[in-house]
Amino acid sequence: MKSRRWLVPVGLIVVFGLLSFVGFQWWAPSLSAENLTIEEVNQIAKDKYPGTIIKTTKNDGEEYQIEMQLETGVYQIRMDAKSGEVDSIKRKILTKETSGHATEETTKKTPHKQLTQKEIKERISAKGDLEQIDFVQEKDNSYYKAVVNKNNEKTTLILDPYTGTIIDSTKVADSIITEKEAIAIAEKHVKGTGDDTEFYQPPNQTPYYLVEVELEDDRDAVVQVDGYTKEVKTVTWEDDDADVDDNDDSK
Repeated sequence: MKSRRWLVPVGLIVVFGLLSFVGFQWWAPSLSAENLTIEEVNQIAKDKYPGTIIKTTKNDGEEYQIEMQLETGVYQIRMDAKSGEVDSIKRKILTKETSGHATEETTKKTPHKQLTQKEIKERISAKGDLEQIDFVQEKDNSYYKAVVNKNNEKTTLILDPYTGTIIDSTKVADSIITEKEAIAIAEKHVKGTGDDTEFYQPPNQTPYYLVEVELEDDRDAVVQVDGYTKEVKTVTWEDDDADVDDNDDSK
C-alpha cells in the first residue's frame, strides 16, 4: 500500500516536468527573439514599398523610423523592431501657409491606396461642375489638379491624391475676357464703334463689362457683356427708360 501512495506524487512531478518542458519550448523562441538589424528593416520596407531609403533610425522603444522616397512623395514609416510589421506610414506634402510660401508638413496617417479621378470628382462635387482634372507627378510630390466652374467662376483646386483634402484653392482670374474682346463683342452686336468701357465685379456675382457703342446714326448704346461667357446680357439705348432685351428686333 505504501508503494502506491508514492506513485501519485511521483506521477504529478513527471507530468509537471513535461508541461514545463513543452511550455519552455513553445515560448523560448519569442523570449529569445532579437531586434531586426537596420539592413533587415530596410529590405522589408523596400519589399513592401518600392523606393529609395533616405535614412533609418531606431528610437528608444522597439521601433524603427524609416524615411523613404517613393514615386508619389517622401514617406515616414514606423516599423516594429522585432516583427517587421509596419505600424504606420505618413506622407510629407507641400502646403501653402498664409504667407504664400510653400512649407513641408506631415499629414496624418495616409491611406496606402491612391484615390481615382472618379472618387476625387465625387469629393469635390459641391465645389462646382468639373471641367478638367489631371494627376500631377513632381519630383518630391504628387497631387490632383482640378478646375471647377460654379456660377460662371472657375476655380483651380489642388488635392491630396490619397485623402482628397484640398491643399490649395485659386480663382482662375485669367478666364475673364479682356476689354478688347468685350468691345469687339459689343460692336458686332449693335453694329457700331466702341467708345468707352467699364469693368464691374460685384461681390458674389459674375463680372461684366459695360461697353458704350456709338452708331452711324449718332445714337449711343451701352452693351453689358458677361466677363466669362461673352454673352450680351442687356443693351441700353440712349434716352431709353428701360433695358432692351437681347433678342428685341428694335435693336
